[in-house]
Amino acid sequence: MIFMDRILPISLKKQWNNPKGLIQVFTGPRQVGKTTAAITLMDDDISIYISADTPLPPTADLIETHWKKARQINSPERTLILDEIQKIPRWSEIVKYLWDEDQRYHLPMRVCLLGSSSILIEKGLSESLTGRFEVNYFPHWTYTECCQCFNITLNDYSMVGGYPKSYDFLNDKARLENYIQHSILEPTLGRDILALHSVDKPALLRQLFWYVSRLPSHIVSYEKILGHLQGKGNSATLVHYARLLEDAFLLCSISKFSPKVHRTKRSIPKWIIPNPGLVDASIRQAGATKFVFENMVGAHIANILFGRKDYELQYWREDKWEVDFIITHYNEPVLAIEVKSGRNKKMPNVGMLGKKGLSCPIILITQDNVESFLHAMSIDDILLFASE
Repeated sequence: MIFMDRILPISLKKQWNNPKGLIQVFTGPRQVGKTTAAITLMDDDISIYISADTPLPPTADLIETHWKKARQINSPERTLILDEIQKIPRWSEIVKYLWDEDQRYHLPMRVCLLGSSSILIEKGLSESLTGRFEVNYFPHWTYTECCQCFNITLNDYSMVGGYPKSYDFLNDKARLENYIQHSILEPTLGRDILALHSVDKPALLRQLFWYVSRLPSHIVSYEKILGHLQGKGNSATLVHYARLLEDAFLLCSISKFSPKVHRTKRSIPKWIIPNPGLVDASIRQAGATKFVFENMVGAHIANILFGRKDYELQYWREDKWEVDFIITHYNEPVLAIEVKSGRNKKMPNVGMLGKKGLSCPIILITQDNVESFLHAMSIDDILLFASE
């Protein structure tokens, strides 16, 4: 079972087998194994699976119809899986009503909700389902996971990225790019963002992703980006669109570290593409070098921290000095990471960093040790790597 090789929550199977009267929520990008995991875990004889990812807009009746069918299954382990739940209008209200009805009549049923739009999932959970669920986060596939399943090289990963199906096209670049564009990017942009959110300037949102995908691990302000895009807009619009792209797991904008949190939130973002396969093809062709290499390190950390509220990935820069990545724990720096990617920059020493509020260890990631670093599959593993 491939999905079991994923860096899923270690409690996933435990929570599935004993949900403790809570709805199980799976959230993460498209094509990373959420549906595979749910279908693999479920028992076909006592389960109903339904997806709202259909050509025609689904209605709330879809939930109620299949919920009632699941109730008729003669087993206390009866299971209902609702995939792409965020595409159903008022889904959280309907789920709350039916779930509470089951609790009132002591009718046990395992309910699993799957979604690939974090903002809509979290909004529905917080508005209607407070206290009734627990979340299982599915990040993009890491280098280690792809190595285990597909026996690839680091350069393969930098070119193909963390979408498992992409490795069917490892030796066919034309089909690879076609798959990424039409099976991942277009459904995410068109069906997960534009069809579900109020976007006044769809072309501007697409241009924003197109532009940033060519700038992996670059520090670029919204004002500068705006100057390179066609069409009218303002920085506030770009900030909103970047948030939508981030909630669809297509990019990450990380902030500059500062001991003063209010300064952090106003900083110029550093753009990380969380899956190397989403970096523009023209940039990926260079392989695991320079900014692509640096982005791969940042993406790995971002995926390790995916779903964590206590840790945050940031960067630091002041005048000519720069540190590529800072991992903070409740805004306290725990590790500084400098990536030797081949571009010219000046790295400060520990003493200078301490004066800037960065009193933490600093490590250097190079071509020689990057694979060992990428094999770190948790924040504890990363901190252990830094201590060795």
